[in-house]
Amino acid sequence: MSFIGKRRAYGQHFLRDKGLCARIAAETIRLALCAGCRDILEIGPGKGALTRPLVELIEKPIPPHPIRLVLVERDPVLAASLRESIENRPVTLVEGDFLEITPSGWLPAGNFAVAANLPYSCATAMVEKLARMPDRIVFMLLMFQAEVGRRLRAEAGNRDRGSLSVWMQNRWEVSKFAAVPSGAFSPPPRVSSEVLLFKPRPSPMVPLPGSDPDGAKWENLLKSAFAHRRKMLRSGLPARWRNALDASGVDGTKRAESLDWEEWRALYGATVETD
Repeated sequence: MSFIGKRRAYGQHFLRDKGLCARIAAETIRLALCAGCRDILEIGPGKGALTRPLVELIEKPIPPHPIRLVLVERDPVLAASLRESIENRPVTLVEGDFLEITPSGWLPAGNFAVAANLPYSCATAMVEKLARMPDRIVFMLLMFQAEVGRRLRAEAGNRDRGSLSVWMQNRWEVSKFAAVPSGAFSPPPRVSSEVLLFKPRPSPMVPLPGSDPDGAKWENLLKSAFAHRRKMLRSGLPARWRNALDASGVDGTKRAESLDWEEWRALYGATVETD
């Protein structure tokens, strides 16, 4: 695998920091064992920098139960190399684009964990797809461009907080696991990265009622509230929700980034009633 260069068509930056990979792998296995999780999904394993320490750990006789690793890799050259290296090991390789293949092509039978260095170009789309399964995923350790990571974990009052922050944190607890310098990759990107730990909440901070089972109204509210980030809510929200804002009791002079969970519950409840 070490003879494979950068695959320009896919724009990869391959992890090369063995210490970081060992740390991520160790925490992944530790959390999986604590949760009784038997399957770990790795998206975009590339040259196997994270795959190798994961496999080494799950092959040890120490775990109280066996753990299986599922890899999803879309680059055919990298997939071929990975296939050779995982032969006769507790690893399943699925070749294809994670965003395009159906869940039946990669989804383990029971609950599972996710560990991955996500490609910058589609990391947001990938984590959104994963985040819609809080009842199946016991935790996720994912690497992002640092700017995206800050947005995902930004708390109320932080300028980085946006619709993605609120939507994600409604169902997931998000925390920073590690800062990653550009030198941890080959070739090094122009930006730094960070690894985030996602743990599903027992229940959402803003529950979705039966009238909005798929969360479409909730997502529309978030997109509308953050569409004009520097505007106050009473100026930025669509006209059809101005009465809902008044009815909610939320201060209309606030910006969306400053709302706490109690205010989001009130505002969402009022908009659902008016729609």
